[in-house]
Amino acid sequence: MIDEQKLLHNLKKRNRNSLDDIIKIYTPYVSVIVYNTVGCKLSKEDMEEIVSDTFFLLWQNSLNIDETKGNMRSYLATIARNTSKNKLRKYHSNEVLNEQIISSDLTPQDNIIKAENSQFLTELITSLGEPDSEIFFRYYYYNEKIKTISKAMNISLSTVKTKLYRGKQKLKNTIIKRRANDE
Repeated sequence: MIDEQKLLHNLKKRNRNSLDDIIKIYTPYVSVIVYNTVGCKLSKEDMEEIVSDTFFLLWQNSLNIDETKGNMRSYLATIARNTSKNKLRKYHSNEVLNEQIISSDLTPQDNIIKAENSQFLTELITSLGEPDSEIFFRYYYYNEKIKTISKAMNISLSTVKTKLYRGKQKLKNTIIKRRANDE
C-alpha cells in the first residue's frame, strides 16, 4: 500500500528519492489524465512532454503543497490537466497563426482583422472561467463530443449542455454590446 502522506512529506523535504518513487508509481495515472485531456490532438511526444512537465512542476512547487488539503493523486491530476490545457491552447494558437499566414486570398488588413477577432473570441471564452471555458474549447475548438467532455471532466451530460448553452448566450450578448459600442 502506498503511503501518500509520507511521499508528500518527503517531497516537501526535497528528497529526490521520493520524486523518483512518485514518478514510478504515478506515471500511468498521469498518462491517462493527459490522454483524456488532449485526446488525439497532440503527438505521443507532446503527451510524454506533458507527463514529464507534470512531475517537474510537482517538484518545483513541492514547498507550497499543503498536505492537509489534498492527496498526491489530486495534486497530480490538477497539474496534469492544467499543463495539458496550456499545451492545447498553445498548439491551437500556433495552428490558427499558421492558418492565417497560409491564407493568401486575404489582404493583410483582412488577416489582421481575422487575427484580432480570433484573439478577442479566445479572450471571451477564457473569461467564462473554469470549467466553462474548458468545455467551450473542447466542444467548439477541438470538436469533442459532449459525452467525451462529460466523461473526461467528470461532469454530467446535462451540465455540459447547460454550460455550452449559457456560454453561447454570454458570448452573444458580449459581442452584441461590443458592436453597439463600435457603432
